[in-house]
Amino acid sequence: MTTRTSTHRPAMSRQSIMTLLLRSPRAIATPSTRLIVTGLIVIGALLTAISGIIHISLYANYGYKVIPTIGPLFIAQGVSAIVLALLVLGTRWLAATVAAAGFLIATAAGLLITIYVGLFGFQEFWSAPWGVTSFVEELVGAALLLVAALLLLRPGRSTGADRSQMS
Repeated sequence: MTTRTSTHRPAMSRQSIMTLLLRSPRAIATPSTRLIVTGLIVIGALLTAISGIIHISLYANYGYKVIPTIGPLFIAQGVSAIVLALLVLGTRWLAATVAAAGFLIATAAGLLITIYVGLFGFQEFWSAPWGVTSFVEELVGAALLLVAALLLLRPGRSTGADRSQMS
């Protein structure tokens, strides 16, 4: 009996990496899975935009604009979240989906750091306007986007007919 002991696999080519990163629900052959992934991405993108809207509102209406460093970061987060949400909605690419999930996780982590450690000389509290709400919606959005990303990574390519429709 002969056994192979080599575990060497050829490295992914640049083309195959790009194909993976640009994979969208259109590449999923099963219509029900395609619909689920699309729904998860759309809801996750909307939650990304809501996170941005909350941060812009906090800046404009709740006094965060007078907080040095934190105020401008709230505007940057708000604008970035909305742009990222539009990118996710417009492309539904795996790369954009994962980027939005990471962005939401980083935003939630920033809140935790600001509450428990402080950041740039500023200490936040759970009782702050939109504190708990934004934290929960960011984690839910990230979770939905990560589930969509995992489903996009599943093996199972589209049929030839699906590929011709994607062009």
